[in-house]
Amino acid sequence: MTLVPVQELFDVCYGVNLDLNKLEEVESENENAIRYVGRSEKNNGITAFVLKNNQYTPNPAMTISVAGGGSVMSSFLQEKEYYSGRDLFYLKPKIEMTKEVLLFYCTALRMNKFKFSYGRQANKSLETILVPSFAEIPDFVKNEDKLKKKEIEIKPLVESIKNRHDMYKGIKRLDQIFELINGVSSNQVVVQPERITKGLIPYIRPSKWQSTSYAGFVHRKSVKKEKIFPAGTLYVSTDGAGSHTYSYVSIEEFIPNSNVVVLIPKQEMNLETKLLYAAYITANRFKFSYGRKPKGERLAELRLPVIK
Repeated sequence: MTLVPVQELFDVCYGVNLDLNKLEEVESENENAIRYVGRSEKNNGITAFVLKNNQYTPNPAMTISVAGGGSVMSSFLQEKEYYSGRDLFYLKPKIEMTKEVLLFYCTALRMNKFKFSYGRQANKSLETILVPSFAEIPDFVKNEDKLKKKEIEIKPLVESIKNRHDMYKGIKRLDQIFELINGVSSNQVVVQPERITKGLIPYIRPSKWQSTSYAGFVHRKSVKKEKIFPAGTLYVSTDGAGSHTYSYVSIEEFIPNSNVVVLIPKQEMNLETKLLYAAYITANRFKFSYGRKPKGERLAELRLPVIK
């Protein structure tokens, strides 16, 4: 995939930079209300509605707001003009981009969040962050008809998951539903940064995003067969302040590291049900704050719905 710096596709502008406490907050229904976007990762970044003041020029509509600090790299498409607070940038496309393409770049930008842990901000480096070039955007994003076709294709899967959620029969411990299998320690394998030869498969680490969970690649012959898991396998992160408890279903064969636990269903389970359990497990993340980790008995004792 060809990657280009953000500044090649967008004009990177610092927002209007207004303090919320110096503005008059109003209800969103007020005819003179304007959105106030802060450094939040929730509610599309909107933290309040304020009274529009002609002294201040709003940030333009159809731009991407990006938090340079706070919830760093939280990126959202703002379809209406808006005010913004400190350390809030907006990206104005240099070429014509549809709403769908702008949303694609919001996702691409958020994928860079992991680079700014431990208080690091994106104020100075935003322009040089790499994102997919315009030519690399999938056809179904650029083509509205293909996008609608894609939505139609996944609708049965979404409906199936909803139906299964409504079919739950009671509550059980996680270890009553799944067998828990620990991963392989990094000191027991040789991790390659790229998949340069045949036989190398992903080595999975804890991550908030499944797309950033690849720690590298390990040769399949260097580990026991029972530590290699197929596509469609459910797993959960058990460590990392920003990544513990996030659960995913693998999209290809993989080897988990020692901070990832693989969950093997004790009864036959289809993809839709595994995806639903991934959401259930992730929803328990709030239980493991202040350094508590979902390891051992703490993970095993999680209470989950039993889906028939």
